Amino acid sequence: MAARATGMIPYDVAIVGSGVVGATLACLLAEAGCHVALVDGIARHPARDEPWDLRTFSLTPASRRILTAAGAWPRMDLARVAPYHGMQVWDAAGSGMIDFDAAANARSTLGYIAEQSNLLHGLFAALQTHSRVALITGVVETLLPAPDGVNLQLSGGRGLQARVIAACDGADSPLRELVGIELEVREYTQHAVVANVRTERPHGGIARQRFLADGPLAFLPLPDPQWCSVVWSTSEAHAAQAVAEDDASFRAELGDAFEHTLGAVVYTSRRLRFPLRWRHATRYSAERVVLAGDSAHLMHPLAGQGMNVGLLDAAVLAECIARAGRHALRHPRALFRRYERRRRTEVLMMLEATDRLCRLFAHPHPAIAWLRNTGLGLTNHMTLVKRLLMSHAMGDAGDLPDIARPARDAVPF
Repeated sequence: MAARATGMIPYDVAIVGSGVVGATLACLLAEAGCHVALVDGIARHPARDEPWDLRTFSLTPASRRILTAAGAWPRMDLARVAPYHGMQVWDAAGSGMIDFDAAANARSTLGYIAEQSNLLHGLFAALQTHSRVALITGVVETLLPAPDGVNLQLSGGRGLQARVIAACDGADSPLRELVGIELEVREYTQHAVVANVRTERPHGGIARQRFLADGPLAFLPLPDPQWCSVVWSTSEAHAAQAVAEDDASFRAELGDAFEHTLGAVVYTSRRLRFPLRWRHATRYSAERVVLAGDSAHLMHPLAGQGMNVGLLDAAVLAECIARAGRHALRHPRALFRRYERRRRTEVLMMLEATDRLCRLFAHPHPAIAWLRNTGLGLTNHMTLVKRLLMSHAMGDAGDLPDIARPARDAVPF
């Protein structure tokens, strides 16, 4: 990346936050001819864990298309990406289950498990090819109006000017608070425990999730056939215990909770836990600031859609800017309204779906348990319904930006 002097001529877009969504947006905007400042307080991203990152994402084929258009996917270490072709979901409180197979939709892959470090490696390698992007280290302290733009005052006395600002600075977005955008909030009593485990039997390229009384337990396939990324949503007290207990106790408990579906859990990495939250911004923009990714919404991880929704934000915002032209950034209100119209309903549908599923499977009443088990069983035998559900899960349905459409697939990975 070639840094430019921050003089009188402003950047077209200043992106605050250089995580996956922010870096993807920077690549897409640079491809569209915009001059971009990518601003973050992190000088470099942390190195990957070994043998696999604890932070992994389940990516849809639509997300792969977006990352390919951004130039990142071919620059990732694809040997460390795990495609999966099947998905199994079942209820611990009964016999209800549903399974999905990509072949039923005439596809080879339902999705991919990718490490955060691998995604960022591909994205920053792609950014290095763009002379229109400058990476600037600093924390935004204040915003000041400027003619046809805004001045960002950064820590250390630095500053820059931009036509508009994209807040990609995470769930606790300081920029969102700075411009006074409020949040709708729903509280969960759950924390998520994440770990990587080696199992006695291979995963077979299938993502699996069992709904327990305290929350869902997911085993997601990693590239090694006997390694899985585990996401266990459970009570705060149990999560604290799971992180603190010795490895042998955790492995035994985890195996029991998963019904030893893949045999014994023979090895576990260290564990981390984090609270689960539901958040949705009451609006996606204010003045010259627009939200994307976790700064705009945060959802339960049970469907593994959080990163996919954020990448679609980046792709739609980049498409709106590219279609309107750089001149539209001088007065961006109409552009921001167009972006929010396209994203808000799509995001809210996913937020509500994950929230209701979480509460449905946590409901202890026997009648509710019978209904959900019956519903799972019936749905599993309804071919057309399953195909529709798979289309949504793969990111093939809804208001998609052009770069995310299935027609973009020339050679499927």
